Amino acid sequence: MKPGICTSVGSIMTQRAHTLRQDLIPRLWFDFAVGAAIVASILLLGGCRRSADSDPVPATLPGTYTYEAKGSTFKKPWEFYVRLDLAPDRHYTLALDKTIDGKRDPRETSVGAYSISGDHILLRDGRPMGASKDVHKLLIKADSLVAEVGWTGELVLKGVGAPNVVFVKQRGT
Repeated sequence: MKPGICTSVGSIMTQRAHTLRQDLIPRLWFDFAVGAAIVASILLLGGCRRSADSDPVPATLPGTYTYEAKGSTFKKPWEFYVRLDLAPDRHYTLALDKTIDGKRDPRETSVGAYSISGDHILLRDGRPMGASKDVHKLLIKADSLVAEVGWTGELVLKGVGAPNVVFVKQRGT
């Protein structure tokens, strides 16, 4: 083979390897990092424990709370919108809408029951295959609920550029 042909073939191979590394690995890492980190942090909310008897539900607690996050990881844009509806009868509905790299995923919904323990709300998922024994904690503030995700959850959120998980109460709810 002539030296010019080897150089061209080598260049094409290097370019393809670079394209694979740019297109596949970052996309896989992006899906894993953002999808696993943010969705798991939002839905699992770290700090799990068993449920207990509930304190009375404060009159101002029921309503609709939202969390929004938007950013870019590895030059791939992402957006998350979470709506948490707390009913006065101690039931909740959580809806998650996410768009990653311009592709909108189907809405994910979770329903369950909640209880109050001091200044925390404890969410328990009501899965069809039996109630979960894990309870996920949110700190009750004046007009918001702050997820307690632990230090590893906070590191992951910061790593993908997501803000802390704070659900803000919507007016009129």
